[in-house]
Amino acid sequence: MKDGLRITSDIDAVPEGSNCAVIVRHADREGELDQVVRNDEGVNDIGIRRAKLLGSTLGRFPDLRSFSSPIGRCVDTCVHISIGYGKRVEPTCTELLGMSAPFMIDPIRAYDLMREIGLLEFVDRYVHDDLDKNMVLPCSEGMRMMLSYVIENIKGLKGGIGVFVTHDMIITPPMAYYLGYDFWKGLVPFLDGMVLYEKGDGYVARYAGREIPVSGEGVPRRL
Repeated sequence: MKDGLRITSDIDAVPEGSNCAVIVRHADREGELDQVVRNDEGVNDIGIRRAKLLGSTLGRFPDLRSFSSPIGRCVDTCVHISIGYGKRVEPTCTELLGMSAPFMIDPIRAYDLMREIGLLEFVDRYVHDDLDKNMVLPCSEGMRMMLSYVIENIKGLKGGIGVFVTHDMIITPPMAYYLGYDFWKGLVPFLDGMVLYEKGDGYVARYAGREIPVSGEGVPRRL
């Protein structure tokens, strides 16, 4: 682990020559943790340094592709990771990784509820399938949508890596649902998340040494 970058231990476990993706929360920002923050809340100097450091650990991958939520702190995180990797890459922006991701059917209602009950309680209700289906799709469908997008965009990398930067509330629920992440200790930290890599005819999603199989269509199987 380098400078608190826990995910590097999972990246190190990716077999040589396997196409790989890291799906992470954006880099460090100011402001409260586990709270809804402003869209224009940017990364701070610590976040810039740590994003570049993460990028510097990816040198064994011969190519890098970059994808981001449209929000500035995620875009900037992608750019600084690529600079650390050794070549500046402007990310492809997609709302699939954004704060109003497609599995949120009614994001206004969803964020109003988050403010009302708190982010941790919202995650708890989401992973236990206890939220209005007219507001959000089931957690399993959100994970499938995200992973199918990731898989489609790392095909043909020839042993390269795709960097996908999103938000705590987008990545925490599926990591809790599928990989046993303990969100009651806090939402997924800055620059942490999961790794996805090719294995056999499908893929594997990995977090903290725990792995689940994922089909070529992005369908995961729970622990």
